[in-house]
Amino acid sequence: MARSRHTDSPYFPARLQAKVREAMTMRSLLIEAPSGYGKTTLTQNLLRKRLPGGTAWVRHLGAEETPRAAWRRFCQCLQNIDGRAGKALLALGPPDGDSAGEAADLLREMPCSRPSWLVLDDFQHIAALAPASVWKAFLEHDSPLLRLAIVTRPLAASLMAYEKAGYFRLGVDDLRLTEPESRECAARAGVALSWEEAEKLYRLTEGWMIALSLHLRHWRQNGNFAPASGLDGLIRDVIWNGLDDSGRDLLLRLSPFDRFSSAQANFFLEQGGRPLPAGATAALRRNALLRFDSASGLYYPHSALLEFTRARFAELPESEQRTRLYAAGDWGADHGGREAAAALYYRLGDFEKILALDLGGMKDNRLLDKPDLAYAEALRDIAAHCTKGMKVRHPLSCLRLAFELFGQGCRGEFAALCSEMAGLVETEAPEGERDYLRGELLLLEAFGHYNNIAEMGERMRRASELTGGKTALARPDNSWTFGNVSVLFMYHRDAGRLDGEIADMKRYCPHYVGMTGGHGGGGAELMEAEALLCRGDAGGAEILGHKARREAAPRGQASVLLGVEFLFGRLAVMRGNAAAFAAALENLALIAEEHPQKSNRFAADLARSFLASLVHRPDDMADWLRGDDPGSLARRLFVPALPFAELCRARHALLTEKPERLLGESEAALSLAAALHCPLATIYGLIHRAAARGGRGEGEAARDSLRRALDLALPDRLFLPFAENRALIGEPMEALLPEMDSECAASILALAEQVEAGRRALAGASPAKRKFGLTRREDETVRLMAEGFTYGEIARQLYISLNTVKTHLKTAYQKTGTSSRPILKKILR
Repeated sequence: MARSRHTDSPYFPARLQAKVREAMTMRSLLIEAPSGYGKTTLTQNLLRKRLPGGTAWVRHLGAEETPRAAWRRFCQCLQNIDGRAGKALLALGPPDGDSAGEAADLLREMPCSRPSWLVLDDFQHIAALAPASVWKAFLEHDSPLLRLAIVTRPLAASLMAYEKAGYFRLGVDDLRLTEPESRECAARAGVALSWEEAEKLYRLTEGWMIALSLHLRHWRQNGNFAPASGLDGLIRDVIWNGLDDSGRDLLLRLSPFDRFSSAQANFFLEQGGRPLPAGATAALRRNALLRFDSASGLYYPHSALLEFTRARFAELPESEQRTRLYAAGDWGADHGGREAAAALYYRLGDFEKILALDLGGMKDNRLLDKPDLAYAEALRDIAAHCTKGMKVRHPLSCLRLAFELFGQGCRGEFAALCSEMAGLVETEAPEGERDYLRGELLLLEAFGHYNNIAEMGERMRRASELTGGKTALARPDNSWTFGNVSVLFMYHRDAGRLDGEIADMKRYCPHYVGMTGGHGGGGAELMEAEALLCRGDAGGAEILGHKARREAAPRGQASVLLGVEFLFGRLAVMRGNAAAFAAALENLALIAEEHPQKSNRFAADLARSFLASLVHRPDDMADWLRGDDPGSLARRLFVPALPFAELCRARHALLTEKPERLLGESEAALSLAAALHCPLATIYGLIHRAAARGGRGEGEAARDSLRRALDLALPDRLFLPFAENRALIGEPMEALLPEMDSECAASILALAEQVEAGRRALAGASPAKRKFGLTRREDETVRLMAEGFTYGEIARQLYISLNTVKTHLKTAYQKTGTSSRPILKKILR
């Protein structure tokens, strides 16, 4: 057996080195191959070592973890490139169909201030967090100083279906060694092979790097190739059989984790009855199938080793499996991994262990977050398996569970758990804790009385007294309006009692705001402002709107701030103030950008869409509101926001001359409004039906719907809904004016004239728009550009993406026959 000098440095054939040199000149690199082809070794030991001095190296290692945890780690890594983009993506959450465009824009346009390589290793673990379009946008990033490398196993959706300028792809054929290269690799590993032995090695491995490495390791230890050829057998022959009992036991105990620390390894060895031997850390780092990440101090087992050890774990007796899973869960519970611990305890069916966790301290405010587990279903399962004894021992966790059930719409389970907990608190809770638990129960009970302000408020007042003014349930960063954009729409419940409801809101809201650390701050002022607006008092509404903003802003109440901008947008329409209207739209976009939770983004969409409908611009309404599937609303929104969304959808149908669709959907919308005790939704719904009936020549039916709406609205002097829709209603409205109280009729007419005059003022077209055939959006875009706004400012003001801004400008250049910005500005004068 011939031997040559052994080197530990990885082997890279000359042809692969040449490809890497070419790849380093490209904007983005995709390395895609199955496990064991040396992808990570290539980036760490060839690509990284060839970087010019001063180049930053930022590496993210994907791992098996909950979707929210995975997205959080990814966004935290991006903050090393650009803090603002990373934080915005973190707040956005894992992108879905509604937020994918925004996420794609953030990644494509992410700035980079210094030469940097961003490596997304084991990307397959995070690929499913966003649609493929988002990742493709990232590959097409605009930053000249950033180089992106995606290192992944084969993906279901191709990210680079064809070669493009600026992109480079390395695949299996590039990474697989040829027979001569396999012989050269063996020589560098200290094994000089004859031609026959090299040929045999190539037959056994076919150039697959992990198999080749394991066979060469076996040769150095035993003087021959391993008897097994499959990867599972190779790992058994070369790795597993070379470990003693404690080494095997350690790997089995660590197999539930896809990464671990030295402290974890020591913990699980002690579980097995042995301490971590001296020098074991260095030995771990030398293991070819364990990658050490110096930035995090964690070991990442190679996927092949992980699959092997998990298969061995599954062969253990069930009792031994459970013992090891409990140990893994306990480690997570004691070392900041409560989400992982909850998932392991749920797998074990140990519901008391779940309740014993500090549920209030969970990241992302969720008990369980697993891709294969429906959250509401898991909550129901936990609630169903909680025994009386568990509830007595963990009362606050059970109340937290009830709160989560309420948020997921599990009203039956919520009510049942609250009822049982109320009895147990009185009979079983320690005297010193009883008042606090009573207070938390009262707060939960208050939520069950939505939207009765008096019933909710009295319970909240008592809850604040009993808890000492502090709750562990509600979080101030959640949407106080449940994704709605109008407080008046939500909390006006009984026709003829609006003034009393406003008084109740002003009386009780401070108790809730105080005990939740600011949740809902400014909401009472906004509700009163909206009532004044609906009664025609624009000045009073504006004053209270500013007061609401002042209360909400320091408390971070994005949902209330969105409502304030919605109010100001409606005021701008009444006054025909184009600048104020544009400012309201821009502020809606900014608030949604700064607080991009789904509920806030949808609330901004609702506000923007309603405002667009007021100025008869149906094309500017959100796509998801005007599609053919009315069921899409319920999939996106909390129930309290649905009536307002139905209202926007109906307005789009009217403006696009689809009265049949409106009439076909209106019965369900009106039933929902009645079930939720939402008279404003009923008023608007009946007005829209009247407009649709009138448009079809059904005058008497239109007038009947309008009379019903007036009966609900006039006792509270709610004139604005009729004024906003006078142009759409037409003849039926004019026919009923003589029947009304003269003061009410005059108020509606005066408001209607204001709204119509304002709408005409905002809808004026520019000469350039008429001359060159620019669309309204193109005209708005180029005019803002001419005024000196940046692309980003234009995008926020018009509520469109940066790419859309660029598209509008490109089209405007083509239509005007110029490619010069100064000339385009002259044309617009």
